[in-house]
Amino acid sequence: MTGDDRHRRRLDRILDPAYVADVAALPLEELRRRHRECREVETEISYVRRLAQARLEILGAERERRRRGDDLHSLVETLGRILADDHPRSGPGSARLPDPLAPAPDIPWRRGLEHLVSDATLARLPTLSDAELDRITADLTELEREVSETRRELHRVAGVLEREVGVRVAAELR
Repeated sequence: MTGDDRHRRRLDRILDPAYVADVAALPLEELRRRHRECREVETEISYVRRLAQARLEILGAERERRRRGDDLHSLVETLGRILADDHPRSGPGSARLPDPLAPAPDIPWRRGLEHLVSDATLARLPTLSDAELDRITADLTELEREVSETRRELHRVAGVLEREVGVRVAAELR
């Protein structure tokens, strides 16, 4: 079994309705194991999503640079701001720490778009035609959409597991 097969099956297994269908009958340790597994996969997917978003922002900055007729130096100056990831964060109550031991993000996506976050496109940015820039932007937008949908589904599964763990822990405290 290749790494891609293992991860694809893992993601499919977690998103299968059967994964949370019997939560009330599962032992607490199994609930916690499933929750950890779900979070590991969500961490991978979140990483791919952020890579896609950062690349989209860089491509947008390149498009804007071309529109203004600026030199390549102006794009380089904007990279620090783009890569600083200054997007709004959720509040501390809903934040979570990433798992530093989470597996590498090598989940294959339906249309094989994962190469978009690992190829040399950014190194070739100044030489891309406008049509290539548009095509890559469209593909990255599709990847980000697909990853976001998958991430939302994983959040739904994690929520089911978290609620059941909470019910069990609360019952033990009574």
